[in-house]
This record gives sequence, structure tokens and C-alpha cells, in this order.
Amino acid sequence: MRYVGRIIVLGTLLAAAPIGALAADDPNTPKAVTPDPNERVCQDIVQTGSRIATRRFCGTRAEWEARQKQDRDVIEDAQRHAADPCHAVLTHTGAPNCG
Repeated sequence: MRYVGRIIVLGTLLAAAPIGALAADDPNTPKAVTPDPNERVCQDIVQTGSRIATRRFCGTRAEWEARQKQDRDVIEDAQRHAADPCHAVLTHTGAPNCG
């Protein structure tokens, strides 16, 4: 029984090997195309706290990437300083004890 199982596994591996080799060397496969950074893209952005109000932002792909990087930086900075009350954004009244 083990012998039959080994033959099935070996046959499956041998059958799949040529297909993988052909797919990697095929010149007709589509290449990954990098999008043009100057292409203009528009998107509706839902405003926080509203299900209806939207704002349309149009910008180049480079501007979108810069905006996303800035958003990530703000979030990472807030997470980094979340445990430090002297640098955290406080939403309640009263000053933190930073002394």
C-alpha cells in the first residue's frame, strides 16, 4: 500500500514539473506593468462620522501614494506615543501629569 502511495505522489510531482517549467519560460505571459505615476485618479472619500457625505479627491498616483504614506506615518506616530500621556492626543478634559 505504501508503494502505491509513493508512486502516486511521484507521478503527481513529475506531471506538474514540466508545466511549471513551461509557464516560467513562456514569452507570451503578461508582464507586471507598473502604473504611470502621472496618471490622474479620482476617488470618492466618505467623511468620518457620516454615511452619506462624501468628498471627491483627484490626484496623480504619486500624490495618492504620498497621501497614503502620510496617513500611515500619522497612525504609526499615534500608536508609538499612545502609552506616553505627554505626547498622546488627549480627548478628555484635564492635563496629563508630565512632571
